[in-house]
Amino acid sequence: MLTKPLNRCLVPFTQFAEPKPNAGREECWFTIKEDTVSAFAGIWRPSDEGNVYAFLTCEPNPLVKPIHPKAMPVILHPDDYDKWLAGDEADEFAVPFPSQLMSLVSDGSERE
Repeated sequence: MLTKPLNRCLVPFTQFAEPKPNAGREECWFTIKEDTVSAFAGIWRPSDEGNVYAFLTCEPNPLVKPIHPKAMPVILHPDDYDKWLAGDEADEFAVPFPSQLMSLVSDGSERE
């Protein structure tokens, strides 16, 4: 699916969560500092149930890694949206988003 630009999409988000380690259903929330809405690198396909969507993951950056050491979503820079949607090299985007451009907005400690 990654080789076909027609199956790629942008998955908008304002924040995303990762499960807090060893804390049941508690979550840690992350955001991009300078953008109100950002986008994950997504893929989609039609199914018998309707269109289905997913987003890609990559190695975690230093901000996410202590919370989720296995993976984080592939977050696209706005300048890369068109290249993701139409370009030939999808795998070049599977890199961690720079942690200095992100914030941990909630560590779940204030939730009940």
